[in-house]
Amino acid sequence: MAMDDMRALFLIGLAAVIAPLLERLPAFMRTPLIVLELVLGILIGPGALNLVSSQGSIGFLGELGLIFLFFQAGLEFDPEKIGAAPLRLGALAWLVSLTLATLFAALLYSVGLLRAPLLVAIVLPTTAFGVLIPILRQAGELESEFGRYVLGSAAFGELGPILLAPILLAEAHEHLRQTALVMLFLAAAMGAAWLAKGARANGVPLIVARSLSDASALPLRVAILALLGFVSLASELGMEVVLGAYAAGVVLAALVRNTPAQPLERQLGALGSGFLVPLFFVTSGMELDLAHLITSPANLCRLSLFFLGFLVVRAAPVFLYRQALPPRDLTPLGLLSATTLPLVVAITYLGTRTGHMLPENATALVGAAVLSVAVFPTLALWLRETPDDARPDRGITNALCEFGDRLAAQYAQLATRLAPDRSREP
Repeated sequence: MAMDDMRALFLIGLAAVIAPLLERLPAFMRTPLIVLELVLGILIGPGALNLVSSQGSIGFLGELGLIFLFFQAGLEFDPEKIGAAPLRLGALAWLVSLTLATLFAALLYSVGLLRAPLLVAIVLPTTAFGVLIPILRQAGELESEFGRYVLGSAAFGELGPILLAPILLAEAHEHLRQTALVMLFLAAAMGAAWLAKGARANGVPLIVARSLSDASALPLRVAILALLGFVSLASELGMEVVLGAYAAGVVLAALVRNTPAQPLERQLGALGSGFLVPLFFVTSGMELDLAHLITSPANLCRLSLFFLGFLVVRAAPVFLYRQALPPRDLTPLGLLSATTLPLVVAITYLGTRTGHMLPENATALVGAAVLSVAVFPTLALWLRETPDDARPDRGITNALCEFGDRLAAQYAQLATRLAPDRSREP
């Protein structure tokens, strides 16, 4: 690693330390930690002070942080704790979102803004399960009824796009083969989870617990090896490595959850939250050229359209939850369901690398996802804490919705004028 990389790593580490200190200030108490990490990344990145860039080794460390974020999400995914009803509604809500996203992407394609509408259609209904867990934990909502429905929605908002992305990114004649590979990987992951439960019944967690009590690093090393094995297998099968990381987390959780070996989860969580995951969020902020986004009318139009798309596509299905949650929780649920980032970064990266997605659309999608993380959770938690009688009345809300509709129509007209000529695309 070059000296410049060490300097960059120090500055990223400094941002990761400053973020939780800022979080303790009254002005930022309602701001999720990852939002502060993103903002600090933007500040030190090429788009602002230009102190560091995410090229070379730093970019690889950021990708490693992304892998660990999904690994932690798999560790945290507990279907029994979430419950059958939240998962059932989450699956239905995601299917509704996918339908809306397909219509929205088809509209943008019809005016020439998109090259691959189906790829954008699976990006828009994504939800950041791994991002929402620390946000809900910070707010004390992780174990609440509201938190369970948020996680039920987020689980399918993450897993569905992960499974569909490799199929859509494959060549036209490879779709069937890629679908078979995805099914093969899922079967292998479920088999590994079944074996992990069998090992738990045979007392393997007791052996792990004894190793932990002896201050041995062997269980941690074996867990990391399992993570790398699943990630390598996913990569060899042409799938997103985050799917391998997610599967590794689910399998490890099946082995150690509610056993004497559960401290291993805390060790892995400390490794991720203390070093690797902040790397991902700070480097994600560094890669966002905010000045270029907001100074170009075309890019600003794309950013606004995609930001609106994330909100509408994921918030619209909240009507399905009317019987499960009180009315005051529906808007916060929609906002948290529209919070996304890691999958957007991963899928747009692959889309531009394979030529399926225009670079300007990838940049605007990532920018809109960063804004979703910065805006939606903070607003959702504020609404959760605000008494009903202190909230804006329905008349104001309807007026804002009508204003948003008019604004969206104006953006659509502007998009038509700014749309590139598809006949000139390769």
